Amino acid sequence: MNTPKSLPPQIFLLHYAGGDQNSFRPLIESLKSHFQIETPELPGRGDRIAEPFLKNKEEAVAEILKQIKQTRQKHTPYLIYGHSMGAILGFEICHALEKEGDGPVYFVPTGYPGPGIKDKAPIATLPRTAFFAEVRKLGGLSDEVMEYEELLDFFEPVLRADFGLLEHRSNQIPDITIQTPIFAVMGKDEEYARSIRNWEKYTNAGCECQILNGNHFFINQNFNYLSQVIINLMTAAMAK
Repeated sequence: MNTPKSLPPQIFLLHYAGGDQNSFRPLIESLKSHFQIETPELPGRGDRIAEPFLKNKEEAVAEILKQIKQTRQKHTPYLIYGHSMGAILGFEICHALEKEGDGPVYFVPTGYPGPGIKDKAPIATLPRTAFFAEVRKLGGLSDEVMEYEELLDFFEPVLRADFGLLEHRSNQIPDITIQTPIFAVMGKDEEYARSIRNWEKYTNAGCECQILNGNHFFINQNFNYLSQVIINLMTAAMAK
């Protein structure tokens, strides 16, 4: 690839439900000397806390896509990484960018086995106790957070909005296949980890799958591994 030496490749980090642009700080620290790092953020959290939440997946894909286009440096190779909700949105974003002739060199989804696998009852509208019980099963909230009502008050509206966005009745399972190679990773204790090779059906390029120790938030103990994977993938792609 003909890439200006002054411009490192870009990486777009797509946050999970309840997350924001600061969700991947350890990963950013490991990658910042190798990539130009972009952290798109949905409204209703972080720097956009005063903005209204989005209603469905289509709106979220369009919003993240808009932010990516605003910071994309054409002719600079880039990679998309997303965890959980970020992986769900990232898949459709890859497809949209490919249609415009500007697809990423790799898509790295974590914490998600690909479209059409998960089959769980919606949780966004559950009563507070039941809702947080379901969220806790994912490993997303520590025991310390669960002990403080004021922290739960802070996280509850964002989490409910994001789960509601993903569970909205207008959402469709995407009937698409991307041309971008995939490197998918899940935690061994995740409910759908054994279905991770489902991703092979959704790319016409290469697909590699890894399962690491941990639950849905295995990434918190594996940022060094993930950063090295991402660096290696981009290095190999740029060497072609």
